[in-house]
Amino acid sequence: MTEPEWIDARSACALLGVRAQTLYAYASRALVRVQSDRQDARRSLYARADILALLARHRRPRARAEVARAAIRWGDPVLSTSVSDIGDGQLRFAGRAAEDCAQDMSCEDIAAHLCAIAPFSTPVVAFDGGGGSALGRVLSTLSARAATPAPMQGRPGAEIGGELPALLAGVTDAMLGRVGEGAVHLRFRAAWGLDTAATDAVRRALVLLSDHELNPSTFAVRVCASTGASLPAALLAGMATLSGPRHGGVAVLAREALQAARRGQFGAFLSAHPGVSPYGFGFGHPLYPDGDIRARCLLDALPAQDGTRAAVGAAAAHLGLAPNIDAALAALAECHALPATAAFAIFGVGRMAGWAAHAIEQAERNEIIRPRARYAPPCGAVSGRPSGGV
Repeated sequence: MTEPEWIDARSACALLGVRAQTLYAYASRALVRVQSDRQDARRSLYARADILALLARHRRPRARAEVARAAIRWGDPVLSTSVSDIGDGQLRFAGRAAEDCAQDMSCEDIAAHLCAIAPFSTPVVAFDGGGGSALGRVLSTLSARAATPAPMQGRPGAEIGGELPALLAGVTDAMLGRVGEGAVHLRFRAAWGLDTAATDAVRRALVLLSDHELNPSTFAVRVCASTGASLPAALLAGMATLSGPRHGGVAVLAREALQAARRGQFGAFLSAHPGVSPYGFGFGHPLYPDGDIRARCLLDALPAQDGTRAAVGAAAAHLGLAPNIDAALAALAECHALPATAAFAIFGVGRMAGWAAHAIEQAERNEIIRPRARYAPPCGAVSGRPSGGV
């Protein structure tokens, strides 16, 4: 019997002996071709020939240095955590399914859950107003708070977590540019004039974005925390990393892509961005072979009659890739006519919960994160090591 040319994720993983996120990492690096299943657009199929070629390569012995180099880019896990877990296409926050948490939790609820601290209400804090961009105000706010607090080293997690309510309030107010009251999502409502549906959508997004394992900003937080630095210093490291166009800034291009799709000009958008992978504007994700569960949760809650979901679906079908959280954030912002900076604001405030949890976990572990580097001489330079019998 002839073997199928294209196989599903389960079969591909079984052949390779890897988990689903490793398979999709191969696909994201163009090592395995992928296409949508014509019978079910929510599923992806993988080229069997590419899978067999990878299998042949992986059967040869691998040096430790090669394994370590592969692990740093969507590879195998490099440290343990109880904050969140991604596996089998699912995301769990401290043991609880992300979509369940998004049903009724607030930003404060998920922060308390992830940090294993008592439930809290966001306080009213002093905010000088400040000028400039939302990012500039947030960085200034965290920088000011990082100047005096005690280091995390040697302190119990519950004590460190006690700093979070005021920090969350300060960052939210700085992001929105105004003094707020009440829960975080209610501060967004007051600042942006949201109706009930939009407010609940923002609340849901804040929870879904609260953590996502060892992404770049969270890794920066853990590195900072591993030195024993203060909690606001660790959060500052995370926010600075999030500001990059390939992390928190992806949603900007994702919104442009969605707007083009709504106008029926998605092909023109792709032509105008030839060097950008679909991941760079909200489609496909190395850890979710069959689609980002967070995106599905956000998109399913949007009103179908608005047309935004249909535009996301059309773009996904064109690319053969499911939307990820950045495309979903762009859809949320478009559907409810949120400000241009809305996606970054929701992302930055929501991720504070997970950053704090990772910082506390790393501080309590009392282990410094210090990987090794493999020296590679600059092009044309002469290595300091002898190369012959000289």
